[in-house]
Amino acid sequence: DIDINQALCSQSELILAFVAMTMQFISHRFPDYHDPTIEDAYKTQVRIDDEPAYLDILDTAGQAEFTAMRDQYMRGGEGFIICYSITDRQSFQEAAEFKELIYRVRHTYDIPVVLVGNKIDLEEFRQVSTEEGMSLAREYSCSFFETSAALRFYIDDVFHGLVREIRRKESSLSMIEKKMKRKDSLWRKLKGSLKKKKESTT
Repeated sequence: DIDINQALCSQSELILAFVAMTMQFISHRFPDYHDPTIEDAYKTQVRIDDEPAYLDILDTAGQAEFTAMRDQYMRGGEGFIICYSITDRQSFQEAAEFKELIYRVRHTYDIPVVLVGNKIDLEEFRQVSTEEGMSLAREYSCSFFETSAALRFYIDDVFHGLVREIRRKESSLSMIEKKMKRKDSLWRKLKGSLKKKKESTT
């Protein structure tokens, strides 16, 4: 299973955006109501690049103000969707700070992250430009999407993109582990060869 955390601001409209993105991804429907104090968890199976993916999606936005709980889900997540509203500059500023919070807990920047600017259906109320979102994504070396949870624009791209990032990291770690095992095996063979050579000369 792949654990995905959606995280960011405690404002109710952003929490609804998280839930809406997940519900649109899983069941193609937009929620009428959501209690922002409730932590939501969703499980789903999808095929991405002709491979099955079992996703555990945890929406923790309502718990963001509780440091202990926030740190707990940051430690457990394999990937993160950091979402802000393009109509709310404060949410973008909080998004800019969130990757640092992940680093503080995980002690590495090598964490699969997708940055999402939501509400492109409200373009006339935009406060955060696309260029600003792209610039922040470059700074954090992560993928960037602008979406509409209400209209289901680019929602699949967000989740599929994050799964691809997680798989890419897993593949990279697997290659490193194989190289380490190969080096260890060569070292053992060398030690064995030296030991036999030493025994033959005595």
